Amino acid sequence: MEARPKRIGVLLNPAQNPWHSSLRPHSMATVPPTKKARRAGEPTAAAVSQEPPPATGDDRISSLPDAILASIISLLPTDDGARTQALATRWRHLWRSAPLNLCDDDLHARGLDLTDIVSRILSAHPGPVRRFSLGRRSRSKNLDLDAWLRNPKLDDLPELELWYGFSPIAMPPAAFRLSSSLRALTLSAGGSVSGGGEFVRFPSEDVDKFHFPHLKQLTIQCITIDESSIHTLLSKCPVLESLVLSQNEGFHCLRISSPTLRSFAVSSDCEELMQTERLKQVIVKDAPLLERFAILHLEGQEDDLLVRISGTPKLEFLGSLTYGITKLELGSTVFLQMMAISLTTVVRTMKTLVVRLAPPTIDDAISLLKCFPCLQNLYVVVVPNEKSRMKLHDPRDYIECLDVHLKKFVLINYRGVKKDVEFAKFFLLNARVLKMMELASRRQSCDAKYLNKQRAMLDLKNRASQDAQFAISIHSYHDDEMHISHIHDLSISDPFDSSVCSCKTFHLL
Repeated sequence: MEARPKRIGVLLNPAQNPWHSSLRPHSMATVPPTKKARRAGEPTAAAVSQEPPPATGDDRISSLPDAILASIISLLPTDDGARTQALATRWRHLWRSAPLNLCDDDLHARGLDLTDIVSRILSAHPGPVRRFSLGRRSRSKNLDLDAWLRNPKLDDLPELELWYGFSPIAMPPAAFRLSSSLRALTLSAGGSVSGGGEFVRFPSEDVDKFHFPHLKQLTIQCITIDESSIHTLLSKCPVLESLVLSQNEGFHCLRISSPTLRSFAVSSDCEELMQTERLKQVIVKDAPLLERFAILHLEGQEDDLLVRISGTPKLEFLGSLTYGITKLELGSTVFLQMMAISLTTVVRTMKTLVVRLAPPTIDDAISLLKCFPCLQNLYVVVVPNEKSRMKLHDPRDYIECLDVHLKKFVLINYRGVKKDVEFAKFFLLNARVLKMMELASRRQSCDAKYLNKQRAMLDLKNRASQDAQFAISIHSYHDDEMHISHIHDLSISDPFDSSVCSCKTFHLL
């Protein structure tokens, strides 16, 4: 489980105070954009930003019914949930009646045996258990995973997460009995193989014994599993909505077809895998509810990767496209190493796109915007490369996306050099309905000298959308990494947007 990176941002608006110098960790300074004449009845900026009225001293939360308070407690981190017993007499009994959220990463107990603490919590809480999550901190010779999983308090367990390969088999036999009640399941041998994890084996011989009638969310990471077992496992999940297959081995071709799946992510960026073990094909067919397809694949690998997507009329999120995907077939649109070679139709459902460009060029941008004319959010990851490519488009062409749809543009790994500036200026000068442009830098700081230089180079005064906000941020994105929890969270429209992230710790695709 990773620590959340520091995030600093500076919002720049040339119409007011373009060089607002406040640097706020984990957020951006809030300088409002230039506004046209405000219609009658619209709230003023001052009204929107007013502080809430002072508290009256009434404890309205405690007056809520027990059932609601118990639900709130069950969503809190494990240690915070237990501490609510000390708030007041009214709260003393609530933790024991609330469904238990037991996650070892929430327990801050220096010098103490976490396995003993987990056992004591299970003993003290009468149940039921809502979530049982074990990460790196519970790895111990004294771990009695079998006894925990057989505890009667877990009989109707909705969420099970085993993150760090606690046994040679990814799904311990003691967990088989829980399959009928699970809504979310994570089986993982570690955050990444390079990070110290080891592949563990999926019990393919027992896959026919599984039945997950209520499972909506499934994560399999750093597991040895063959293609046949994946297909059999998915056939046992009739209501599955979100699937993440991260850095696994044992299959070359992955075929996904599901009438219920809404989010699907796969990564094959393990450098440790042999050439013969790497993913060669990803085929998504007949997934009528699919809204998100996320993929991470190493560039520069000698093996080819074919991605074919069809029968996905609701697909709105796609990323991260890279040159490592040697062929992408999206309906009747065909890309060879990021270059559209067949464009009989365009993909009008796509709203968010994440793409790696080496290096980013205006011609690349035009090609993508023509293929996806209704894009609202575009994230471009800069990959340093000095190679040049043939120009195929006229920058003066009419581009529907820039005139009508594009509202957010983020340039990741922005270096402030001429090539990056010219690429960013293309969007500044042409995106007529743009609301937000963010240049995500990996610099350690952005002083006044650097910001003034960027302002002069970018020509902010002449931007096409005078309502657009512009920001230079630090550590807001790291390449095209995606949080697994965001991929699963169907309540957020853009799983790549770092501004909505509130994760204290997270696992990466």
